[in-house]
Amino acid sequence: MKFRIAGAGLTLLLAACSPSPQDEAAETANMPAVSAEQSMTSETTAVVPFIPVDFNPPILVEAEGFKLVPLGPDLVKVDFDAYMSSIEHLQVTFSRSSSWPREDISDADAMLDMETEQSRFRNRESFAYGVLTPDGTRELGSVYVAPSTVSGYDAVVKMWVTKADYDAGFDAQLYAWVTNWVAAEWPFIKVAYPGRAIDWDTWDALVAANAVGSGADLSDDPELLAQNLKTAEGMIDAFYSFDPALLGGFLADAGESQVKILYYQGWAEGGNYKVLNRAACEPEAPMVISCAITVQDDPVVQLQTGFNVTDTFHLSFDGPTIVGVKTSSDDQPIYFEARKWVEKNMPEVMTGPCLDRNKGGKTPGDCARAMTEGYRLFYSATQEGAADS
Repeated sequence: MKFRIAGAGLTLLLAACSPSPQDEAAETANMPAVSAEQSMTSETTAVVPFIPVDFNPPILVEAEGFKLVPLGPDLVKVDFDAYMSSIEHLQVTFSRSSSWPREDISDADAMLDMETEQSRFRNRESFAYGVLTPDGTRELGSVYVAPSTVSGYDAVVKMWVTKADYDAGFDAQLYAWVTNWVAAEWPFIKVAYPGRAIDWDTWDALVAANAVGSGADLSDDPELLAQNLKTAEGMIDAFYSFDPALLGGFLADAGESQVKILYYQGWAEGGNYKVLNRAACEPEAPMVISCAITVQDDPVVQLQTGFNVTDTFHLSFDGPTIVGVKTSSDDQPIYFEARKWVEKNMPEVMTGPCLDRNKGGKTPGDCARAMTEGYRLFYSATQEGAADS
C-alpha cells in the first residue's frame, strides 16, 4: 500500500467538517451543560492530551486512487455535494439519525459545520478528513479521528462513503486502508471502529456501560436501558423536527415538563437553532438519561461572542416511560445580562410576545424573535457605551 503524508508543520489552510434551552426553561437544572465529547476533551486536555504534544496530525495523505485532506471552507461544495447525494444511505449506515444529513441543510449550515470542525482540528480535539479523488474535484467520503468515551480505547475512527462509491466497493477498500494508516501513522494503542470491527449496537452498549460505570446505575436491566436510550434519542429527534405533535407523543406522561419542553421547542424554532454537535444520549443516574446538543442560535449570535451553546436534556424515566424532562445550559453571563437589559429597556416584549414565558406562554417563537432583536440592541448599546468611555 502506498501513501505519502505531509505533516501539520505546513500552514493549515483547510479545516474539518462533519455531520439548548436558553430562556428560563433552560435553567431548570441550574447546572452547566457540556456535550460528552466536549467534557471528555476538556478533561483529556487538562490531564492526558488526546494526541501527544509533539505529534503533528497529517494535513495531506496521498494514496493510490484517492487522497485525504482536512475538510474546510475550501471544500464546502464538494463535501456538501457528497453527503447530500446519499442522505438515506448515511442516515442508516453512518449517523443513524435523521438530523444529518437532511434535505434542508443550507449552504450557510454547511459552512458553519466546517468552521466548527476547523476549530476542533486546530485545537487538536478531533480530526476530520475528506476523501477526495486525486484531482480533488469530487469527494468520495470522509474519515473522522476522535477521542473515545469508552474505556479501553484511546481513539474512535468513523468513516463514510457516498452511496455510489459504496455500491462500487470503495467502502471496504477505504476501511482496509484507514486501519493500516492509523496503525502506522497515529500514536494510538487501541482504536475502535464503530459500525465495522464493532457493530453499532455493541458500540452503543459499550458507550452506555461506560457511562454506567461513571456513576449511573442502570445495568440491572440492560434491555430497559437500551430501550430507554432509544426513546431518548427519539425524543431529541422529535424536538429538533420542530413538530410539536411528534414531540408531544414522547411527553404524554411527563406532567408539567410537557408544557415547558413544548414551549422550549417553539422557542428553539423561533430562535433558528442549528445543531452543530449531537452527543449520544447516555445514562446519568438511576433512570435518568442525558442528551447533550451543541447549537448555534440567533439570540446568542446577536451577542457576537463566537460562543455556541451546549444544552443538555435530562430525561427521567419510570420503567420505559418518560415522566419528566429538565434542561441545563452553559450560557455565558452575557446572555443573562442581555436578558435583564431587555426586561428593563423593552418591557413591551415581556408583556407581549414573551408573556407567561415561564408558564407555557402561547407565542414562544415570537418571544424568541423579539428577544433576538433585543439582544441585538443590547449589543449595540454596550458597544456605544464602550466607545463613549
